Amino acid sequence: MSEVQVKLGALAAQSLAADPDPDPARLALLLPRAVRFYFEEREDERSGWRYPPFLDGSPRVRDGQQVDFPGDLWQELQAEAERQGVAPEDLLQHTAFYYGAARDEGRLTQRIAEGLRREEEGGR
Repeated sequence: MSEVQVKLGALAAQSLAADPDPDPARLALLLPRAVRFYFEEREDERSGWRYPPFLDGSPRVRDGQQVDFPGDLWQELQAEAERQGVAPEDLLQHTAFYYGAARDEGRLTQRIAEGLRREEEGGR
């Protein structure tokens, strides 16, 4: 699997890692997870799922960290960004914030519990 280098803005990185000084290795682990979670939520298109139009035209990320990112997932993100009419880099920042908000709301914990419950039911 090839990887691409992406730039994650400082605020998005802090939100993603729930840490004011996130470790780059942790970001490299969490960012693909955040994008996959974002895609899993696509069917519901919860409030806040789509890239928010009020951010259109906002300045590009200048600060932040370079993160290695799976190339196949980057291609999927690019396709979704095109569908939404935004730059892939902007959608990437949005997915980091979206994941952080879901974690803070407890939706990640709920999803993990549901997955474990399904595994237990399937194992009987």
